[in-house]
Amino acid sequence: MGTIEKLHAHLFAIDQRWLDHAKFASTYLLVGDRVALFDTGPTTVIEHVLDAVREIGYEPEEIDCLIFSHIHVDHAGAAGSLCRRYPRLRALAHERGVPHLANPSKLVESMRRVFGENAERWYGAVEPVPGAQLAPLADGDVIDLGRGVRLRVIHTPGHAVHHLSLFEEKSGALLAGEALGVYFPEAEVHFPSTPPPEFDLVRAVGSIEKLAALNPRQILFAHFGPVPSAETSLRAAREVLVDWGRIVHHALQGQGDIAHVSEKLSEAALKRIAHLSDRPELYGRYKSLVEYRSRYTCGPGYVRYFKQGGSVL
Repeated sequence: MGTIEKLHAHLFAIDQRWLDHAKFASTYLLVGDRVALFDTGPTTVIEHVLDAVREIGYEPEEIDCLIFSHIHVDHAGAAGSLCRRYPRLRALAHERGVPHLANPSKLVESMRRVFGENAERWYGAVEPVPGAQLAPLADGDVIDLGRGVRLRVIHTPGHAVHHLSLFEEKSGALLAGEALGVYFPEAEVHFPSTPPPEFDLVRAVGSIEKLAALNPRQILFAHFGPVPSAETSLRAAREVLVDWGRIVHHALQGQGDIAHVSEKLSEAALKRIAHLSDRPELYGRYKSLVEYRSRYTCGPGYVRYFKQGGSVL
């Protein structure tokens, strides 16, 4: 897949090339009578994304709305910068996420706490979205772009309490965000995405089952891209989410600290990419990524969930 993949006449996938990494994060362009972007990414990728929009055949000034699966900086960090540059834009997010787009101070604080001195270099400035350009979304809302392109809003908490996905009725495509975790296309494996402080295993599994009931013909991940089989992906996402919950729950009964949990998750993750061992460069890239996620996002998210009384499934 290059920078742009045409999925349907009205739907395009854009590889954000975050920090020049291919096949890591996706933005989606949807076109009816109006034009929408789903998950713009952080400020550091926005010029690349806008160049891709132009290559597809639209000027940034023609974009009507930005829609966000959730307001974490790797998905919505560019919202404020874009809205200030293009005053006709509207920024749409779940009603519980909208206040953080208006005042992203807590997002910035969290970004700096997790990523330290790399925060601004990796993600750029996070500007507030002017209040007049914000619009809340709720479960069941429909965004009608015209020409039969209708986006049904599906509230999918678990990864975050305000997470939402979009079901594009014309093609049967599900724009999942991170409701199904992440998918590494070159490795053909799924991994959970369970960051603190809001990760909830029971709600995440419930969201997967809610999406499965839609019988989507295609699933589009934020990380990364379309998957070969919607049915297989839904099943795999649920299985690994529950399996890793059991690994963490068991680890907490033993040594019980975050380092031990991270070690156990890293072991499980490396087994899932063991088939890449004969491709050293690719294996090394994914090894670094899964070890990082085990230590800083997946491990802490599961641990917080269980220490707050969450149930194992």
